[in-house]
Amino acid sequence: MIKACALAGLSAVFVGCAMPGSAWKGNVEWPDAASTPQVMPAVEAGSALAAAAAIREMIKENPFPDLFRGCSSPEQGLDVAVFKDPKSGLYYVVLHQHFSRCGGPRGRVLDWWYEYAVTSQGEVVGKAPAMPAESLEAPPPVSPSSPPGQTPSPLPIPVPVPAPAAQPPVEPSLSAISAPGR
Repeated sequence: MIKACALAGLSAVFVGCAMPGSAWKGNVEWPDAASTPQVMPAVEAGSALAAAAAIREMIKENPFPDLFRGCSSPEQGLDVAVFKDPKSGLYYVVLHQHFSRCGGPRGRVLDWWYEYAVTSQGEVVGKAPAMPAESLEAPPPVSPSSPPGQTPSPLPIPVPVPAPAAQPPVEPSLSAISAPGR
């Protein structure tokens, strides 16, 4: 019995260590430079790794089972924008919906917000919280004449003044028309 358990354990370990097969089948035909459009300009390799890590993280935590319906791969339905913080060296990756490439509407989720902080080695170190609806409103204007060190007070909102009531047209009197020299 011990031999059977040991053999089963070893077979599980060895199968887990096997190299997975390539997803690409067939020969690679290299096109000429004139026939293939450049998808994006040359960028730092760390930003490409950060973008790939953010996409993998979003796909892993995706709560919508039919989100990528119609896409040949999940990446087909996503656009990516990468920003780099010069102080920390972190990349901030924002993912946008672009599901019109998969058939159907461009956006499939109303409250879409996926932004990740990623290292240049492709390690996701944080996810930005969703933006609350209140923060989308503009803050009230502030008075530019506040002394320094004090919290500026909001400018008063002007109260609309009602327009004067329209006067009814006055009919000219006969005396004003007939009196010459006036």
